[in-house]
Amino acid sequence: MHQTVKTLFRLFFALVIFLITLALWLSVFSKSKEIFQADQLFQQAKQISLKSTSQEQLVLVSNNQSPDQTIYIVIAQNGYIAELPCEHYLKDICTDEYNQQHTRQIKQLDLLKVGQNQYIQQISYQDSRTQKQQQWFYSKQQIQQFYQADIDSLKYHIFSILLFALAALYVSIRILRNFKKFIHR
Repeated sequence: MHQTVKTLFRLFFALVIFLITLALWLSVFSKSKEIFQADQLFQQAKQISLKSTSQEQLVLVSNNQSPDQTIYIVIAQNGYIAELPCEHYLKDICTDEYNQQHTRQIKQLDLLKVGQNQYIQQISYQDSRTQKQQQWFYSKQQIQQFYQADIDSLKYHIFSILLFALAALYVSIRILRNFKKFIHR
């Protein structure tokens, strides 16, 4: 009985290692494909236009503090519909003044969706505390620079995932070579 449990545990452990190896390699291939097709993806970018209505009030929420430097486009009392990195908007949208405040009511918002990434192209909102209206516009060239910076950052992430994938592949090959010994050890 003890040997059966031990064998089943080792089989399960081997399966987990193989699945992790597969997941790491799939991540490397899919993200590498995204890097190599970055220009094509930018050319095929989709624009998404959103407006606040009386039924759905859109709110701009940002957090410029680590570790969660993020912008959220939120439907009031209903969750968020878009999540964007704050790093490109630190000078204008992600400011300390509005850090984690739900006071910026969006009137109109244009997002540019490039692959898995989204970028604010144009936004106009009103601060519900001060009634101050604000509008920001980002040119296609600025958004392309944002996207290129994200792709450059992705290259470093892929490299680190690749190192883990190689280590996992090595372990998987070692297990497969001596599978009977691994199971019955």
